This record gives sequence, C-alpha cells and structure tokens, in this order.
Amino acid sequence: METSDARRENQRAILRTMARRKESTRHQIMADTGLSKATVSRLVRQLVEDGSLIETRPARGNGVGRPTEVLRFRGVSDLVCGIDMGGTNTRFLLATHGAELIANWRERTPQGSDGRTLARWVVDQVSTTCARLRVSEPTAMVVGIPGTVERAIGTISNAPNLPAIIGNDFGGTLHRLTDGRASVENDSNLALAGEMRAGAAAGHDNAVMITVGTGVGVGVALDRRLVTGEAGTVGEFGVMPIDLEGTTLESVISGTGIAEAARRSGLRDVRPESILEAAPRGRRGVIQARVNAALFNLVVSLGVAYEPSVIVIGGGVSTSLERMLPALQARAAAVLTPCPSLVVSTLGDPGGAVGATAEALQVVNEIVGDDLTADEELQLDLDVSAIVAQLASRGDENEANLATTRQRLRPSSRGEL
Repeated sequence: METSDARRENQRAILRTMARRKESTRHQIMADTGLSKATVSRLVRQLVEDGSLIETRPARGNGVGRPTEVLRFRGVSDLVCGIDMGGTNTRFLLATHGAELIANWRERTPQGSDGRTLARWVVDQVSTTCARLRVSEPTAMVVGIPGTVERAIGTISNAPNLPAIIGNDFGGTLHRLTDGRASVENDSNLALAGEMRAGAAAGHDNAVMITVGTGVGVGVALDRRLVTGEAGTVGEFGVMPIDLEGTTLESVISGTGIAEAARRSGLRDVRPESILEAAPRGRRGVIQARVNAALFNLVVSLGVAYEPSVIVIGGGVSTSLERMLPALQARAAAVLTPCPSLVVSTLGDPGGAVGATAEALQVVNEIVGDDLTADEELQLDLDVSAIVAQLASRGDENEANLATTRQRLRPSSRGEL
C-alpha cells in the first residue's frame, strides 16, 4: 500500500517531468518516472482534479483504439517577471513558464522616492501592464538592484546609485505587496546568471562577470551556482583599494570614475567612450593606462580567488573596454595558469533582466522539487535562450507591440500578485 510520503514523492516526480516537458501523456510519464501504470493513472487523476494538470486534445495516433489524452502542466502559460532596476532606468521582462516573451519595456526610475514608494512603483508597473494585456500577474518576480542583499534578513546596503533602496523598506514592501512572490538580488549576480544560461558564459561551470557602468559590480558562480555570501558582499570588488593611498577600483574603471579623471585632466569631452576609444596618447592615454592597470589587477585577483574558466565584461562601459581585452588577455596568461578567457557580454543591456527572468523561472521549477536535475537545467537553458531570441527580434515594446501582444492573449485570472 502506498504511504502518504511515497504518494507525495511520486506526485512530485510526475510534476517535475511535466514541468520539464510542458506537455506529455500517461505513457510518457510512466517512462520518465518508472512508476507503474496504476500509480500514474491514480496520481494523474488527482493532479487533474486539483488543477495542477490539465487534460487537453487527444494525441494523434494510428486511428485505432481510444485516443490518447495529452496532459499539460497547469503553469505553462502562467507568467514570471524579471526586472533590472538601475539608478536611471528600469527594464521589465514578462514571459510565460513555457518561455514565450509577453512584454519587454523600460521606464525611467523615479528619483527622490523612498523605499516603500519605489517598491509600489515596481509592482504598479507590472500590474498595469498585465491589466493592459489582459493576462494574469506573475507567479514569481525577481528584481535586480545595484546593491548588496543580505539574504537572511533581506537588508540592502552599498547602493550609492539608488540610495532609496537601502535598508529594509524596499525589499519588505515588495515582499508584502506580492504576497512573498517577489525577491531581490544583486544586479551583477543576475547579469552573470543570464550570461551562463544564454550568453557569453554558456557552457561554463565556473564563471565571473565584471559589470562596468556607473559603478562596478562582480558576479561569481562556482559549479553553476551564484556565490553571494551570508551578507551578500561576495563580488563587491568596486571598494577594493588599488594603491596605498586607498584609491578604489570603482573610482578608476567605472564610467563615473573615468569621467571624473577626464574633468581633472581638463578634457572637454568626458564621456567614457571618448576617452577609452581614442588613440592612446596625451591625457586620454594616461587615463587609458590607469584603467588598463586597474582592470588587470582585478582580472588577476578574480583568477586567483575563483579560478573561473571565463570572465565576462558587461555594463555600459564594456564596449569601450573591448579593444583592451586582447592585450589584457596576453598579460593575464603570463600570470595565471590556467588563464580564464576574457570576453564581452553577448546579452548586452537586457542581460540583467534576462538573468532575473531566468532566476524567476528557476524559482517556479523548484516549487515542485529541490535542486534542478541535469535535464531540468538544460531545459531552463533552452527556455532562456528562446526568450533571448524573441527579445532580439522584438526589441523594446511600444504601444503598437503591446496592442499586438494583447490581441493574441486570452484573459486569465490566476496567479495575481
């Protein structure tokens, strides 16, 4: 006789294979799980009754005998949301559990708000868009923020470019307004998660990403798992001093630091691209040499600390840094054995939101089990790659895009935040 514990484990096995396949038949479930026909029939009936699975159209057969019912995982059309919040702009991605991109848009991040108000703005943005598209609100939402997140209590710190989120108000309000379905993560970590699923770090188990924009952030993954530390300070290399005077890495290689160095040098055009992409001579050459030296120190430090097989350079300044990478790679190879490959992000600006969406999909997948299996990890990689491909073909949404999306979606009332 099947015990209650065994029944729960068998139900979870069925849900895991259904979450991976999206659609299946009873015979396929038997093959995937190794469960008997009687057990699968009984548990599938229970899962259909409680709404976890849906019986859909009969599968086409040879025309002989009773048609085979196709089962669909209930959550395949439910939504997840990935958000990349910066000091200037915030990007939102809505996608189904089945990897269909529903909407992609950017908004100016409100200035002068407190944490509670900013959290309400995030939730209102998602709710309003879902209402306009007549779709259910997401069952999981991950927000990337430019700061340190202490996992145990959710406290955010070290966020100079978005000080409103510092403390507990932003994360706490977000958690309350979404009934616990929203979580907050460091944006550099999420950018790396995106690159590992469908970008420049795909296929690498140990990877590091340096995000260089207004500030500097570093994401670290070992054995395909993000490394954050208890207080969330792993990867905060921007505060690392690079000389005896206490000059920080961020003050040298960030966009803000480069612009400030250009002002001190008396240059009129202080844009980072005008400095880094110019011929390496004169005052611009001095700044370039300093950036190159600081970046070399960072690459060596990351190589010694984590032994990654790849280091991805991303963020708004990354394209301007690309021309430095061949020489930097050669210098690093003389010091590090083995030496990680130095590459530029392939996801670009949407990378943080892609990573947030990937993490939201992982949260949904892990609802029916613990850690993902190898097959489930591969399926998640494929799902994120599909979202990236749709994102590349569609770009940022506008009213016309949203109207077209609205026409092909059917109303739903499940999963409201």
